[in-house]
Parts: sequence; C-alpha cells; structure tokens
Amino acid sequence: MYLVLSAELIILTASDSYLKAKALNRAEITGRFIFDVFPPDPAVPYELGFAASLQEVLSTGKPHQLPLIRQELPDSGNKTHNRQRYMDITHTPFADEEGEVQYIVQHSFDVTDLVRAKKGVEQREKELWASEKHLGFLLNAMPQQVWTATAEGVINYVNQICCFDFGKNAAELKELGWESFVHPEDLPGCVKAWKKALQTQVEYMVEFRLLMWDGAYKWFLGKAIPLIENGTLRLWMGTNTNIDLQKSNEQKKDEFLSIASHELKTPLTTIKAFNQLMKKTNDMGKLQGFVEKSAANIFRLEKLISDLLDVTKINAGKMTYSMTEFDFGQMLEESVESVQYISPDHELVLQEKVEVNYTGDRFRIEQVLNNFLSNAVKYSPGGGKVLINSRLQQGNVMVSVQDFGIGIASNDLQRLFERYYRVDNSALRFEGLGLGLFISSEILKRHQGSFWLESRLGEGSTFYFRLPLSKTRSSKPIIQKPLYYKDDHITIAYHQEHRRLDVDWTGFQSFESVQHGGMKLLEMLKDNQCSKILNDNRNVLGTWSEAAEWTGEVWFPMIEKAGLKYFAWIYSPSMFSRLSAKKSVDIAVGNVVTQFFTDPDFAEDWLNSK
Repeated sequence: MYLVLSAELIILTASDSYLKAKALNRAEITGRFIFDVFPPDPAVPYELGFAASLQEVLSTGKPHQLPLIRQELPDSGNKTHNRQRYMDITHTPFADEEGEVQYIVQHSFDVTDLVRAKKGVEQREKELWASEKHLGFLLNAMPQQVWTATAEGVINYVNQICCFDFGKNAAELKELGWESFVHPEDLPGCVKAWKKALQTQVEYMVEFRLLMWDGAYKWFLGKAIPLIENGTLRLWMGTNTNIDLQKSNEQKKDEFLSIASHELKTPLTTIKAFNQLMKKTNDMGKLQGFVEKSAANIFRLEKLISDLLDVTKINAGKMTYSMTEFDFGQMLEESVESVQYISPDHELVLQEKVEVNYTGDRFRIEQVLNNFLSNAVKYSPGGGKVLINSRLQQGNVMVSVQDFGIGIASNDLQRLFERYYRVDNSALRFEGLGLGLFISSEILKRHQGSFWLESRLGEGSTFYFRLPLSKTRSSKPIIQKPLYYKDDHITIAYHQEHRRLDVDWTGFQSFESVQHGGMKLLEMLKDNQCSKILNDNRNVLGTWSEAAEWTGEVWFPMIEKAGLKYFAWIYSPSMFSRLSAKKSVDIAVGNVVTQFFTDPDFAEDWLNSK
C-alpha cells in the first residue's frame, strides 16, 4: 500500500489497496494536507510518529523507516467495527538533479499475520514474502552486483546492477546462467570453487573476469556466504565487486618494479666496475676518464631516484612549488649547456632564445626542459643534432625540442605521457623509468600549461610545451549577436541557406575555453533550431586533451538533446588534437552522426547533403 505526498506534505495520490484498507476514496484526500486528513495520535511520542519521520526525510533526503505501528483499520466484513493491524511503514524521498526532494512515497506493509503467526508453512511463506520485499529494496540500492542462490546453487535473484552491467534483464540472466559471463580461462577455477563451497557450506570467494554489456571483460571479486538457520542451509547471498582498477594498478606496479630494478642496477654495476678499474690503474689519463664516466653514472642514478621521489610526492599531493619571477631565456640557455655536457655525442643547438621574465617555479620548469632534452638524446642513439627553439605566441611562452632519431609510432603518442609508460617498454632498449614525462605533465598542469608532440617513425620527434604568461583565463566576446559570435578562442556563424552552424576554433585551447565554446554552441544551436555543425579545427594549436572526456561524455549528449544530428569535424594539423577529437567521439553515447575530414570542401559537401 502506498501514499504519495508532495514536498509540502500535500497528498497527491494513493494506491487502491491503501484506499481500500482505510475505507477512503481518492477524491476526498487528494490535494489535502496529510495531517488534516490523518491528525497525529497524541498517545504516540513525537519522535516515534509520522511527523518526525517526514521531517527526517525532508532534512536528510534519505529514506526513514518507522517502528512497527499498530493501527485501527475499518473491518471490511463488519462496518461497525475496527480491526487491529500491524503496519511496517517507510517514507522514501525522490529528488531532482539538484538533490531537492520533489515528493515522498509512504510504503505500508501489513505484517499482522507475521506478528501473530507462531509456526507452520503459512508463517514461513509470509515471512519470506515480507523479507523479499525489503531485501530487494536494499539490494538494489547497493553499488555492487548482488545475487542469491538456492541451497543447491541455482541463482534465483539478481539486483539491478547485475542487469545494467550485463545488459540483460533478470529473467535472461537466470536463463543464461552465470557461467556464460565468466572468461573461459577463469571458468574452470570458478566452477571448482563453487562446487567445493556447495559441498562444504563454507564461504565462496574467487577473482574472475566477467563479460560486460559492451563486450569488454572486467575483473571482479566474487564472494558468497551460506545462510544457515537451525542447521539447515536456506540460501546463498553473493556479491561481485568490481576490482578492475586495482588489477590494472597492480599490473602497472609490477611492470614499474621490473623496470626500476633493471634501471637502478645498471648504473650501480657500472659505477662498481669503474671504481675497480680506478683501483688498478696508475695511468692518470685513464684515471681521469674513469672518474668522469663514474660521475656520469652517479648523475644518472641520482636522476632515477629523484624521479621516483617526485612521483611519490605527486601521488601524495605534496609536490611543492616556489613561484618567483626569473629570466626564462637564461634558464633555457643554462639547461641546454648542462645537458650538452653529459651528451658529448650530440650537438644541442639553441636556435632561438626568448627574452622574457616568467613567474613560476624555475627548478620545476628546468626539470621539464631537461626531461625533453634527455628524451631527444635518448631517442636519437646515433648522435646528431637536437634543435631547441623558444618564442612568444598568443600570450604564451612556447618551447620546442626537435630530434632526428627513431621517432614514435602513432599508436604510442597518446600513451606517451601516461605514468610508468615508455616506448619499446618490453625490450628495455633505452634507459629511463618513463616517469619523467609523467612528472613533466604534472608540473605543466600546475603552471596552467600543456604539452604535445609531433613525430614520424624513423624521422624523429618534436616535443612542445606551452606556458601562459597570464594565469587568468577569460573568453570575453569580441562580437556577440544572435547569428554571430566571436572571442579569442572560437568563432560561430549561422549559415542561413543550409541551416547550420559554422565553427572555427582558434589558437591554444584549455578545458575552460573548450567548455565555454561548447556551451555557446549549444545556446546558438537551440536559438537557431539547427541540426548540423561544421566544426573546423584547422587553426587549433597544440592540444586540448584535458577537455576530450567532457566533450564526449557531457557535451555530445547535451547538444544531441538540443537537436544536433550531423557533425562534420575538420581535423587540426596537430596529431595530439586529432587524437583528442577521436577520443571524444569514441566515448560519446548517442545518435549524432560524426564524420572526420581533412578537406573543408568535402566536409561542407557532406554536411549539405544531409
């Protein structure tokens, strides 16, 4: 039985069973204040009554269950008498997206027979019925997969999380059986463990991969405990907890430790060897060479340890920054000289030195630059030139480091700055823990900067980083009209003939500029009732990867709801920008038809044909 109330405690409606039990009709209670219809019982303490329960729900936004209540209800068999009934009552709020309670549902379960019954089959059936109702409500509120099975091991209940994860309804899941979702490599161990648990009636626990609705396998920790009453096994209560992230982190940790062990041993072994040679030689010329080579390996070891400590600080949120003004050009020149000293086989050429004072952490920025220079040396093992350039561009300090070495494959570009990752990781071909680029990315983020790179396999790579001179970001409109908008980052024009929006993104983009431009696009699409967008990225510089997930997960569903059907995306020349665009579209959920182009005429023809 249920009663529906507004947030102001006005009765909105009631179920037929509720009206029948109360001997009321819907018209005489709808629209009335609940306590005008059902005045509080003065014999019941306030904290145990309906008023306190409803107040608790409105204050906390959470369900509240009343103690078992005895009520006098009309007897349908004898109109002149009332009957005593025991009611289990819960008030459940339902809120909007902002968390404001919109209405409250009062669920009333008549449990009189459970209270009065002593023994027998009827008592057991009614107990199970009441328990299942409450149990189902609780289990569907849990964030894990929850299931129950009979004493024989047959699944007889799955919660809504199971249905969502597997993309099947409860009936389909029961029919298919849990075995059909387990990874083939994990199934034998799972079946063996489950059979043992059924035979011994002890806790079942196993780690396995389960097939999700999208076709991907994810790691879960499966657990089940037996519910035994009076020595008899009644049912199994089981949960599957998603541990995919933990498994991934464990794998990364193992890979990292393997690489770290190898890398730390190498300079130590070399230092030991040179020390032994120094003890044996009396040739001062050779001795000086051994000392220099030993010192170079000590420097290398120090850098590896420093990288490890910095990663630990980043993870703990304790990496400190000292923001002061310094001569950026001087810092650039000194860094190049320092790396040149320990890289005699390479020629480091500072072609263009920017003359500007920059406010930031000099030591950390120098760390970024040294890492880029070290990468250039590392990935051009045959020696050769490394070209360094810096300039001011659109209010940013721009630095590029170009090598002519092995280059990087396109499928490695997006992953290059991920923690613990490095190109040719399995072969351990080149030294370094792969932490430097991750650390560099975090330093640049703290300075509101960004990084990207361009590379061709076998031809070399160019690493870029950008640092804004001003830490204040704004997207103030230069022109703002119903059919035309322009600011420093985006230009939007309504094309009346083809009823589309033409968009030109310009310059360096950040999360804030992409979000601002996206919301302006959404506004103009609604106002002009368009269904098509020509999205031109040819003038985008650098990368906007930090906004890629927001674009796919948030913006695309919003603009589809506003009426977008076709989206022509003209690629940026920047590879990182292209990868960000592809990532946004790959994770977008919806029915917007998106097509990528490099030629703007082809993009326009395709869009006009729709």
